[in-house]
Formats: sequence, structure tokens, C-alpha cells
Amino acid sequence: MKKIVTTLMLATLLVACGQEKQPINTKIMNIQYPEINANNFEQKLAASVKHYEKEPMYYMRINKSNCVVEVLVNDYRMHRDYELSNYATPLEINDAILKSGEQTVTYRLYPVGDLIKEEYGEGGTVTKLTDNTAISISIIKMDNGSEKTLEDEEVIMKHVSLTDAKGRFIASGKPYYEFTFSFNAQVPYVNEGWSKGQDLSKLDQKLLEAKAVEFYKEYGKIFENKDADLLAKLNFGEEKRNSIALYKKISNIDTLWKEYLGGFDKNSMKIQPIENYRMVFFGNDKIVFLQLNSLEYPYRGSGALRIDYVNKRNNEAVFMPGIYLYLPEGEKLEDGLYTIN
Repeated sequence: MKKIVTTLMLATLLVACGQEKQPINTKIMNIQYPEINANNFEQKLAASVKHYEKEPMYYMRINKSNCVVEVLVNDYRMHRDYELSNYATPLEINDAILKSGEQTVTYRLYPVGDLIKEEYGEGGTVTKLTDNTAISISIIKMDNGSEKTLEDEEVIMKHVSLTDAKGRFIASGKPYYEFTFSFNAQVPYVNEGWSKGQDLSKLDQKLLEAKAVEFYKEYGKIFENKDADLLAKLNFGEEKRNSIALYKKISNIDTLWKEYLGGFDKNSMKIQPIENYRMVFFGNDKIVFLQLNSLEYPYRGSGALRIDYVNKRNNEAVFMPGIYLYLPEGEKLEDGLYTIN
């Protein structure tokens, strides 16, 4: 409680001194949708969505054992699970499917570390995958426009991790394993997404990192300044892609915008320095993400922008908005990066 009181006192002093907010340098964050603002965000999103007689939805059902996992669809990160348990419901993946055709699924398996010790109070730290490590991923298709439930799901394909002649996991004894398989999807929409982005791995890496860090720092100021208009502009492209791919209704979009605005409803916000991170590429090297170098919950796999705050129960909490950046074709890196479409 002492730390919270100190934080609240500091916030009060900053307000009194007129230093509680830093102006946002919008020149660092390129804006693709200048016409979007907090008032028309929902309307413009709803107008971008088309509805069809058949609205195919694709899902993944994942079951794993003796490992933790990250899953990418078309090299776009869709799922992170660093717990021992499994999700009961399938995970929608349409927002990573930009158009009809072949789609790829990549999974990355890691040892469970201290999870068994933490869960059961016994055992040591597991640093390698085991003979019993396994994962299965089913790709499921349903019609979003129908009255069907998950009981009517159509299994497109099922992948099961490989084993050797003795039935042991093929990568037993290793600290990491990655595998990619593909499936075919048919959707009625076409999204540009990050497909027209430049290959960031071929650009000046020091300059790329500097521009990404600049963007992250300025993005954090959006919450200090409660700038709903800028938040809407920067996130419209990604949410447009998601809304089109998921055939979102106006009620879903209304809930989405309320969740965005919930980022402003936090007490004693403190933007942490952008540090202890590494650059990670997604989208076939067209997307850059600054990821924290931490295996601890809730930081593992999260972005380098960290905002500490005091929640409604007067407890310390952390908010880490994921910021995925790219550089459209024809743009110059020295002029800055863009949030992905």
C-alpha cells in the first residue's frame, strides 16, 4: 500500500506543477487514416464490413502436453499459451487470413520451465522438451451467418506432432521446436493487411529499431493525454481488417471501441522506459514488434511498451498494448513507421 500512496502523491505533485503530460510528437507516428476520429471510428468500421450469404469462419483447436506454445497463422502471431492447461474453446483465426488460398500454421514449442513446480509444489525446472511432449492442432470451419453451433463444426484437417519409431516426441531433449503445415481456406473478402509492406529485415536495423522505439514511446503518451482521436486513427487499419474478416456487427464494434477507451480509465498511470526488449519480425519479415526479454508472467511474449497503473481495487497492475508496425511500399524508413493494416 505504501508504494501506491507514493505513486498517487507523485501524480498529485506533477499535476500541481503542470508536468503530468508530455505532448505527443505525431510526426513520429505516421497516420494512414487522418479522417478517422473518436466520433466516427465505429461508424466507419461498420461501413467497411460486408455480409454474405455464407460467411466462413476458421478456428484452431489446440491441445498440448508437456510444453508451452506460440502459434502463428501466415506468420502472424495468433496464440500464446504459457500455462500447463489447455483452452476449452477453439480460437478464431480469420483476421490472419487475408484472402482465399493456401494458409500456413507455425507452432513453436518450449519447455514448461517452473510451471510444474509452481502448480504442484514438486519437481525441478524443466529446460528441455520431453519424450511425452505433444501437440495437436485441428483446423475447423463454420458458417458465421448460420444458426450452427460449435457442435456443427467441420474439421478441415488435424495435425499431430511427430514421434520417432519408439513413440517419443521427435524433438525430445531440445530446448525449442518449430514446425509449419498448411491448409486451404476460402473466404469471400480480400484484405491488404501487411501484404504490401517492405521486407524490414533488409533495411538498416539500427535505424529500424530507433524508429520503432520512437513510435512506442509516443504511443504511450496517448494514454497520458487521453487522446481518443489519435488512438482511433492509429488503430483503425488493423480493426478494419479484423472487422471485415470476422464479419463484425455494430454491437461487436461498439464493444471493441469501449475496450479501447477503457485504456484511459486507469489511475496513476506511469509509462515505463522502453528497455530490455528485442526486435521480432512477423508477417514474413514485413512486421516488426518490440518484445520484452522476459519469461515471467504476465510479461512473456508481450510488447515493450509497459504502462503501470493502480486498478479499481487499488492494486498495482500493468497494461501492455501490443504495437505491430510496418512500412508500406514506397515509404522511407527515415520518415517513420506505421501501425499495421
